[in-house]
Amino acid sequence: LILLAIACGAIGTVMWRRNSKARRLGWSSLLGILLCLAGVGQAQQTGDLSGWATSADASQRLEYFDAGALPSHNRFRKQDPHFTHTERGFVTWNALRLGITVEAASLRYNTSTESFDGGYRGDEYRTFCVSAYKALSVLATDAPSEMFDSYRLFAAYHTLRLISYNDATHSCGLPIHQEMAVGLASAFDASTLIEIVDFGAGMAQESRCIAEILRVKHGRTARLHLFDIPTPRKSLLDFTCRKFDGFQCIVHDVLNSTKIPPLAHAVFATEVLEHMYPPQTMGFQEELARALVPRGLFRGNVGDHGKEFMHVNPNTAKSWIGWLKQHAFRKLRGGLYQRSGTLVV
Repeated sequence: LILLAIACGAIGTVMWRRNSKARRLGWSSLLGILLCLAGVGQAQQTGDLSGWATSADASQRLEYFDAGALPSHNRFRKQDPHFTHTERGFVTWNALRLGITVEAASLRYNTSTESFDGGYRGDEYRTFCVSAYKALSVLATDAPSEMFDSYRLFAAYHTLRLISYNDATHSCGLPIHQEMAVGLASAFDASTLIEIVDFGAGMAQESRCIAEILRVKHGRTARLHLFDIPTPRKSLLDFTCRKFDGFQCIVHDVLNSTKIPPLAHAVFATEVLEHMYPPQTMGFQEELARALVPRGLFRGNVGDHGKEFMHVNPNTAKSWIGWLKQHAFRKLRGGLYQRSGTLVV
């Protein structure tokens, strides 16, 4: 391993010396190391790069481990000046995974994120990821036959970006969040377990947020069904939702099945529709039409997107606006639709 690290460092140093522009940006050595380690990881482990995602130790009692001990306030609202709730979940998971203290894991997180202007959610980290896409495209692209391999290959990059999404401007308590929680609580009987589906969940910030508002403000219980490609993030998402949040959560592998559980009350598909090829879009629409109950809510950014890597269907509106009208979805606000009809029990 020491020789491997030296070799990787040497590759990075050669890249740094040969590329003055990259030297000014200051991260080409790191990119060289990542390229080297990525190749070794592919050779030594399975294709899902799951070696860094061993399950966190469930025997350790956490602050929010038991649902009965959940506090009465909304934990997703930004209260910690240093970490969002999702970032705290990541730091806790990483500490358990590595066998280190939460304080040490927090320091590692801060050291990493502060190496980029604006942190993981900033433009500099985004530019870094774009450069990695270009460099590693020799291994996998967003072509239909390679897309899932690409998502696994870039899982670490995407995970760091995703855990940073829930910042102060996306805090749990925006008008759309309150509207969704009120709509679900009022539309369905108090004894109903609210079934929430998040398709292409990422870190499921919004769906988890709605579950939190339902719990705190309406005394309702939700069960979350989180669908995504099986990458190392699956371990983190499962830990965060079930053990750190204390919610009822089921993480679904879309390579095994994309069937949405019947009688879904809310379906989220944010930051995912533009990543679907037409056959995948049609399949998801069929599932949405089959599973979402009348008066149920659909949350999705159905407008067009910019063309970039992994945006294989940037003209999203063409696939969705007409379809939603044809299937009796009423627009409540931008990105939020309610299915018309009466629920028959």
